[in-house]
Amino acid sequence: MYKKPLILLTSIFIAVSAAAADNLFQKLFFERLPDMQTSRGCHQAALLNGEVTIFGGHTTGFNPAQTAEYYSGGSWHSIQMTWPHDGGCVAIMPDGRVFIAGGNAEAFGIGRSWGAEIFDPATHSFSPIGILDCNRTSFSSLALPDGQVIITGNWLGPDGIESYTTESGFKALKSLAPGFCYPYILRCSEQDVIIFSSMYSTGEDAPSLAYRLNGAPVEVPLLGEWTPIFNWTVSDEEQKIADFTYLLLASRRDLSGSAILKVSSGEFSILELETPIPSEGPSGDHIFWTAGPQVDRSRRIAWIQGNDISGRIYFAKIGYNPTFDGGKASVELYYAETPEGFPLGKALLLPGGKLILTGGTAQAGGKSVIVNDNFNVFSSVYLFHTEEPSKEAVPVWMIIAGTLLLCGILVPVVLRSRRKGSPQTDRAEEAEQTKKLDDGLMEEMKRLIEEKELFKRSDLRITDVASELATNRTYTSILVNNLTGSGFSDLINGYRIRYAQKLMLEHPEMVHGDIAIASGFASRTAFLRTFKAKTGLSPTEWKNNHAYKD
Repeated sequence: MYKKPLILLTSIFIAVSAAAADNLFQKLFFERLPDMQTSRGCHQAALLNGEVTIFGGHTTGFNPAQTAEYYSGGSWHSIQMTWPHDGGCVAIMPDGRVFIAGGNAEAFGIGRSWGAEIFDPATHSFSPIGILDCNRTSFSSLALPDGQVIITGNWLGPDGIESYTTESGFKALKSLAPGFCYPYILRCSEQDVIIFSSMYSTGEDAPSLAYRLNGAPVEVPLLGEWTPIFNWTVSDEEQKIADFTYLLLASRRDLSGSAILKVSSGEFSILELETPIPSEGPSGDHIFWTAGPQVDRSRRIAWIQGNDISGRIYFAKIGYNPTFDGGKASVELYYAETPEGFPLGKALLLPGGKLILTGGTAQAGGKSVIVNDNFNVFSSVYLFHTEEPSKEAVPVWMIIAGTLLLCGILVPVVLRSRRKGSPQTDRAEEAEQTKKLDDGLMEEMKRLIEEKELFKRSDLRITDVASELATNRTYTSILVNNLTGSGFSDLINGYRIRYAQKLMLEHPEMVHGDIAIASGFASRTAFLRTFKAKTGLSPTEWKNNHAYKD
């Protein structure tokens, strides 16, 4: 039985040990979430409509899994797929639906399949859309802004570039020989993409070559020195830091270290770091950096992930903002460990900087390099975060509510004993107490929104804020309407616009699309429309009026 790329991947990250690793790493905190319904590895995860959603992969015994599942209401919910997709591709489309196709035709990672389908996260349902032009496994796809999906890559089979549109279905665009395995597909202009990988579809190391959708292949000298890790992304948004500019993780070809590559409009360079990415953890075990970067553009941070042979998990937080002004990116290092070790799999970056690891494969024991045991997989789910969980102080509004509840018992007794006042006085006092409670809750809401920057979540709902306040949606909605004279969306959009204005003044190089995402808008169009409605000006007009004023 031949070795799959996932197994081969782990053997290329042997690097020179870094000294004094003990004081480089911070402890990463984690909690165990409910297990998935199916044990699985080599699956793909995405955040859709605020729900972590898992697609395909294989389950125990190296059997392809023909299900997806999503996390909602504190538990996992399983959905039947039309076909299994172990080794298939997943791409998030502009309308929020998900394109899924191909994968291994049989158990044990054997063969290639044809089937493709679309997942609708709004209805949690799959719809078949036909078959690929070429049967594929270990390949990649990219959804373009116009809705077209670009597909390329294969393993031990023919390769080429094909596309999918809802109007035309699947269409071959260009043949590739020999083609790539798990290639990167990155936009390098409005009309073109660049395609490259560390391995040919034949299983051999790929040289410093990159294909273009429109044009001849090009030599990339930097790829002669550095080899990128395999592409596991579901959208180029995971790696994007600016228009046509991406970060990716690579290993030196002489196996002496890891680095972050920057690809901007098809041009490759090394992202300069304040400190190198270490190859040794605090225990002295070698770190195999194998996943990422995943970019949080609102904070200008990228995360990469690694593991060691003892089952520890590592994350490096790359602060790339200084590189826009010619500086070096900062590097913060974290690790976590459990007696049983963590599964091998890619963690998904969530809003707010948390990472969730959903299942994964076991690790073959007694190895000097990390080797996946694809026959044994896990259903365990871990949530990682950099801050230690602590007992939060009681919110002001809860103190007020408790005091008012106590007053509800004591005030009538006091009033009866005093035998003073009038119905009008009683109603006035009651109204004043209610207003104090409402004002207190509103202040607590504003504090939460500002301190936690909840407005940056494009999927933020009033129920989310109500949950943070330990109250209900209806009361929160009435409260916002009564005290602000506007609805919840208008309140949150006010925060978003003010934050967008701040970004435009402090970072004039940022484009509108990135400002929209960083400020919490669902799209560039929504940002432009809301900005005009709130300020009476377009973002460009407002920026021109304020850029040179104190």
